[in-house]
Amino acid sequence: MIKFILALVLLTSLGFVPSAQELEAARASLPSKFTRVTLGAGMAGPTAMVYVGNKILVTQKNGAIRIIRANGTLKKKPFHQLSVSTEEERGLVGIALDPDYAANGSIYVYYTTGPGAKQYNGTPENRVSRLKKTANGKIKEKIILDHIPSTGGMHNGGDIHFGFDAKLYVSVGDSYCCPGDAQKLDTLRGKILRINKDGTIPADNPFYNTPGARQETYALGFRNPWRFTKRASNQTYIVADVGAAKWEEVDSLAAGANYGWPLFEGPCPQTKPNCAPKKVDYGATTKPIHWYGHVPAPEYGPMIAGGIFAENSNYPAPFADAYFYADGGAQWVHVLTLDASNRVTGRYDFDKGVNFPVAFGRGPDGSVHVVAYGAGAIYKYVYTP
Repeated sequence: MIKFILALVLLTSLGFVPSAQELEAARASLPSKFTRVTLGAGMAGPTAMVYVGNKILVTQKNGAIRIIRANGTLKKKPFHQLSVSTEEERGLVGIALDPDYAANGSIYVYYTTGPGAKQYNGTPENRVSRLKKTANGKIKEKIILDHIPSTGGMHNGGDIHFGFDAKLYVSVGDSYCCPGDAQKLDTLRGKILRINKDGTIPADNPFYNTPGARQETYALGFRNPWRFTKRASNQTYIVADVGAAKWEEVDSLAAGANYGWPLFEGPCPQTKPNCAPKKVDYGATTKPIHWYGHVPAPEYGPMIAGGIFAENSNYPAPFADAYFYADGGAQWVHVLTLDASNRVTGRYDFDKGVNFPVAFGRGPDGSVHVVAYGAGAIYKYVYTP
């Protein structure tokens, strides 16, 4: 109890003052000496986050970009408001800082266009834009990549990250209309894309010289790669792909690789959803590194959202440098440990009762943050030795 009180004093000194009931409830479902701290309470459908110094920029589905102050409170006035479509899974769902943000102040976003959006053509489509504050304080938008399909309103993908190579990586789903397009190179559906930050296409992309291919394509065969992240220890990327009727999966990204959808879902062929994965011939497709099903089991849920690595945190083993991911429907946060080749070496339950987790972030101190869409807040996981 003394250590728990010391943890509360520490959080208060940092400006985070959650209620005793809130901390006690979070402590009950977390590993020993971890607490869940609520930041930015009162948001309307937060979808993604990124730190800017000691503040947090948070995207909301409705097109607003909110600011969480260093003390954990939400600033009333949004940083910016975009005109978006919000039907189904559409909206403002991704955000990233330019690698040269300190010099140029550029922020990148992924959103579904709506009435009032720049160059809106009357049909909701996804796009990547760059936002930059001008000398007069206004936000200027430059479209970087446009006309990303949002045909069925769902499976928009929408995560964006600058890679270790300073290229912008973009996740795109199959638009909930055209699963077969995930296997076609002439469309952006069901892909991870790689572009330069000005929207041009790197000449070393794997399909740059393939006739008829969208040159932006970096990898294919995804259903809805809603969230992905970087792993600094081996300079790789880990993708969480939302499944259909049976499986959720985690993939290790490689240039030019095919992750199987719709020929495969999770570890199994679509024609044999209850397969024995060790006996499956994956052919030219890449097997997931982790998967779980939709029916009760030690791990199950209907909508994966991953993830982030707890790099440079004060977390103890097995959580230090491990991969944190969640399931929005099952409302849990779990952890995977991986070897240097991204093979799974262990899985651990971490938190439960998280109200619709949809994304992750990492603080300057390495602490893992989860975006709780249903709670309208960010949860920060604090470890106090």
